[in-house]
Amino acid sequence: MPSDKPLHASRILYPLAVDLHGKPVLVIGAGSVAGRKLAELLRCGADVTVVAPEISPAVERLASALRMERRPFRSGDESGKYLVFACSDDAAVNREIAAICGKANILCNVADAAEAGTFHVPGVLRQGNVTVTVGTGGAAPGLTRHLKRVLAQALGPEVAEAAALLSGFRSRLRTLGVPGAASILETLPYRALLEALQSGDRAKAEALLDQAAKANGNPESAGTDGHAGTDRHRGSLDAGAPDGGRARSGAVGVLPGVDLVGAGPGHPGLLTLLAADILRRAEVIIHDRLIPEEVLHLAPADCRLVAAGKRGHFESARQDEIEARLVEHALAGKRVVRLKGGDPFVYGRGWEEVLALQAKGIPWRVIPGVSSTTAGPAWAGIPVTHRGVARSFAVMSGMAYSATNTEIPKADTIVLVMGLHRLAEIVPAFLAQGWEPGTPAAAIQNATLPDQRVCLSTLEGIREETSRLGFDSPTLLVIGKVAGLAAGRAGRDG
Repeated sequence: MPSDKPLHASRILYPLAVDLHGKPVLVIGAGSVAGRKLAELLRCGADVTVVAPEISPAVERLASALRMERRPFRSGDESGKYLVFACSDDAAVNREIAAICGKANILCNVADAAEAGTFHVPGVLRQGNVTVTVGTGGAAPGLTRHLKRVLAQALGPEVAEAAALLSGFRSRLRTLGVPGAASILETLPYRALLEALQSGDRAKAEALLDQAAKANGNPESAGTDGHAGTDRHRGSLDAGAPDGGRARSGAVGVLPGVDLVGAGPGHPGLLTLLAADILRRAEVIIHDRLIPEEVLHLAPADCRLVAAGKRGHFESARQDEIEARLVEHALAGKRVVRLKGGDPFVYGRGWEEVLALQAKGIPWRVIPGVSSTTAGPAWAGIPVTHRGVARSFAVMSGMAYSATNTEIPKADTIVLVMGLHRLAEIVPAFLAQGWEPGTPAAAIQNATLPDQRVCLSTLEGIREETSRLGFDSPTLLVIGKVAGLAAGRAGRDG
């Protein structure tokens, strides 16, 4: 039972995973530290009350998900609470809160002095239903962060998939009343199971479980999904499954599905870790023309690479042809990746491909990518928002610009993609809708790549300047006062 004595780092702490769903939790303070605590508490379903005289923007954004009382802490606020987090910017107040909670036998965490509270919050790693924590008893927070990074590299998505697979296997053992079920679970070949899943061979992992069940005297295969004889093929995603509900290649009667992967804005280093992992397992990759060679080199040597040929304002492969290829290779039982520049759902026609896959009952999932609409300006030193200059931005396509699509979005900053060759139409539309001719504008060609070029001008001058400098696709434009913030940046054209 908690006491009012301070917690010393030298004491041995008892690790405990607590179900906070619906439990009343109090957080005192609303700064950056509280914001980090709140994100995890809300994720765990806690009923959170925040007490603080001033609320940071990060916490303000969470206001709809919690109770907010804009005032200092008062004795009695802790009454009836399951946990209390003292996160104010006043160390004396935090220690006072800890002392009050100690007398009331309420567990309290003190953000700036862990030894003053009654519990620590460890570093947390999650992979699906697998949760790993690491801590040093408050003695060395830096070491905790380092160990967390080390563990993050060791625990890949196969861990989450294994947990989901084993959950169904365990349920099946119980349903069938298999004798010695506990012994089976203790002696499973976990190393081989994880290696199979890491290599993308779910069929092998399932076979290992079946062998383990049969080896222990179970005449009937225990299965792995809790539904013997059920066709596990689905045409849509189960959002709760670690792999989006998509079955893996090799399972009998099951389609492996298609991954729509975002390759990022161009620089190979901006590819996500998950995207890289999927590319290493692919059997067919249908890719846009602008995908860097370094990214394609991640594919296995026997992977078939199919160029879709899209490039800026030109298109050498029709969308229906691309969709037909996706369907063809998926129905042939291949692990198919549709590799797209940027993010598949940001002007990537990703949803059109999803609809084509769904029409054929082919499972799919989307791996988001870093979008050039934000990464391009950032790489060029241009923020799309800045306090006192721009508090909103909108992304607009110039490719679809026509008489029926001339409305400029209402925002402080406009990021224009695929619009370089239609500036003769687009600029007058901006001016007609009240934008000043002298509004700063920037054009960024080959964003994030070694040959990136940046042209800084004004709304009325950007067409002439980009033409003079010979800009071509892919080029995105930033229109708004923030473009003027890059005026002092070196290494640009124009």
